[in-house]
Amino acid sequence: MRCLFCNSENNKQSFLPSTFYNDKRFDYIKCNDCLLLFIHPRPNDEDLIRMYPPSYQGGVNRKILDNLSKKLDGLRFSYKSHFDLLESIGFDGTIIDFGCGSANFIVNAIKYGYLCDGAEYNPKHVEILKRELPERNFFTVDEFLNSSTVQYDVIRLSNVFEHFTDPKQMLADLKKKLKPNGYLLLEGPIETNFNLALQFRKLYFKTRMVLQPNRRVEHTPTHIIFTNRKNQLEIFKQFGFKTIEFKVQESAWPFPTKFSNANGIVQKLNVIIARISIAFSKVMPKWGNTFLYLGQKVD
Repeated sequence: MRCLFCNSENNKQSFLPSTFYNDKRFDYIKCNDCLLLFIHPRPNDEDLIRMYPPSYQGGVNRKILDNLSKKLDGLRFSYKSHFDLLESIGFDGTIIDFGCGSANFIVNAIKYGYLCDGAEYNPKHVEILKRELPERNFFTVDEFLNSSTVQYDVIRLSNVFEHFTDPKQMLADLKKKLKPNGYLLLEGPIETNFNLALQFRKLYFKTRMVLQPNRRVEHTPTHIIFTNRKNQLEIFKQFGFKTIEFKVQESAWPFPTKFSNANGIVQKLNVIIARISIAFSKVMPKWGNTFLYLGQKVD
């Protein structure tokens, strides 16, 4: 199997255990050259439809936030972080939220003064978006990528990049959908970037593999790629994007954020580990498990 970033065949099984989903086994493979971690085999269309039914997005959310600086659950950064980045470059063009989910970002972007449309994977969810927010344009992913005329000044992806089964092809396709000198705005996890919590997780999984070698794991493998700071920046550069901003930040995720949300001793220990890891990341700016990126198309 070849790495989804650098195409290398120099890879091995990672610290993450294989998972069984939809009557298939998915392995987590680590590239020894660029250090990308990816699942093998890649999910097919049948797997993806099952992974992302309309209920996955939770419907449509029209809530206008009173405080844009407040980070919503499930997001890596606040909406204001995104809007501030766009303001810093004097942006006043059009945006498409690629993988728009509940469309909450779109609703708030419009309130903030931007023209923002959306694209989503599941056609049934796109129909819901069109019905609930008829004032904006919504596309399926295929409709958007295959259109010969539709282009935007900014393509935003929030918690989307890690779901791409072919990230290099998708970057090439998205680049074509940007107007000249357009921008790519992304946030998401960088799950193999160095931080203390990651080292604990590696130790945990490796120990469990030794103690329970026949343990069967069954969870939905929604994250296809697991990146770090270096290989994430390199792939954007490779596809002709000039980095304007790349901010790394540590969050408690995937551990509980509060003791009140932790059940049992192990989860409470995870809360402590997460807090220690966050504290260390404040003095080590390249440590962290989430990123916010703004890059400009230059060729």
